[in-house]
Amino acid sequence: MNYTGKIIVTNKEGIRQQHAWGTFNKLLCQETTGDANFTFGEMHYTLGGIRGPVDGHEAFHCLTGKGILKAWPGHTPKDEPFTVLLRPGTEYYVRGDVPRTVENTGDEPLFGITFLCHVDRPCHAHEFSHQPGTGNYLHYHGMDKWVEPLRQEFVEAMYLIAGPGNIASADPTNTKVQDYEIEEGSAVYHPLNTLHRQYHPGGVDHANFWIHAGYYSGAGRPTAGVFDLPHVSSWQRER
Repeated sequence: MNYTGKIIVTNKEGIRQQHAWGTFNKLLCQETTGDANFTFGEMHYTLGGIRGPVDGHEAFHCLTGKGILKAWPGHTPKDEPFTVLLRPGTEYYVRGDVPRTVENTGDEPLFGITFLCHVDRPCHAHEFSHQPGTGNYLHYHGMDKWVEPLRQEFVEAMYLIAGPGNIASADPTNTKVQDYEIEEGSAVYHPLNTLHRQYHPGGVDHANFWIHAGYYSGAGRPTAGVFDLPHVSSWQRER
């Protein structure tokens, strides 16, 4: 059995946690998927909201609003944090041992998609899209895929921002594949070793838009021989 819980969680099925800084709508988490290794969902910071200091491997893609990430890698002076300005399209990853805060500095809510990895493994949250009628092929990520440049032991999470977006995914025994139409604001779980694909079903003249997230679940350092795992990384994506 590759999984026991849900592989698709609609927005209304999310578990909404209220905090002083805002709301975290947990879509993929132990309660919904049965996987205790990560939490994936919507993070909504109210005006002036400050989250942290917190630690743990974390990736984020900003969809609306403005803010600032402050991080303190080892030996960083308290009054000189590493900073990343957040605006729509900003993505960041913070390594698990690095304390950080996130603050909404704008005049509207700061909203984005977050991946929190609860085991000591790196994670990501990147934009991803398909043009009408296109998609990737049926595939899986598992320990036996040694021919890849890096071992493809990735557990994946997807969030549909703008449809139409469809997936195909295998049943828990990995023997029967079924197609699903995904609602906007919903999350999709692709467990390790499970056959799956994402695609645009066509019928409209615009691309779909997802957040593609996940973590590397394999043993050892995934970047060994290439570069050290960074304390903090950031990217600016233009939709």
